[in-house]
Amino acid sequence: MTSLSTPARAARLGTPRKRGVTLIEAVLYISIALALIVGGLVFFQQASLAQRTNSAVRNISAIASETRGLFQQSQTFAGLTPATLINAGAVPSALIDTTTNPDQLRNEWGGVITIGGSQVVAGFPEPLSSGFVIIYRNVPEAACTRLTATDIGGTGRVGSGIRAISFVKAGGVPQDSDAIAPVDTSTTPVTATLSPSAVAALCRPTGSTGTVDIMWTFNR
Repeated sequence: MTSLSTPARAARLGTPRKRGVTLIEAVLYISIALALIVGGLVFFQQASLAQRTNSAVRNISAIASETRGLFQQSQTFAGLTPATLINAGAVPSALIDTTTNPDQLRNEWGGVITIGGSQVVAGFPEPLSSGFVIIYRNVPEAACTRLTATDIGGTGRVGSGIRAISFVKAGGVPQDSDAIAPVDTSTTPVTATLSPSAVAALCRPTGSTGTVDIMWTFNR
């Protein structure tokens, strides 16, 4: 048998043995990876919620402002529909439902946006001509809370001149209809500050969808 030379034997003996990953180390690595993935998903969800909510704030405020401007010479808001605003170029183009119905608007969460002259709502009767409503459907609870906090003067994140806010839950306004249906849940006239803690309960969904419809009634 051929023996290794001294230099070759020294080189072989000096080579470190490769050690495999132990089960404990593998579990540790997997745990760290899962924690990073979960953390990334939570961060993404929070960032997405914030981005969509901020977009909704801008869009609702823009719709209210454009509606007032378009009807400033009219005595009533008769004829006010999403199609009216779309044809007048008075709504953000990103809200137009170009896939299903170009005369329809959809919000940041895919729910239909209803716009029309204000109606008589429970606890806060008003003439039809005195204002208008914007209804956002299928809004997540967390976004609802951020969108509806309002001060005593009727000013909130979505604009000023807010007369009342309705929170329509399961069994209320149809989730996918342009028609303004009667509201069968609580309507809160803005006669006091609606703090985030106050609206949290009103924004809590009662159905399995995990969402709520919100109706803002704006003054002229």
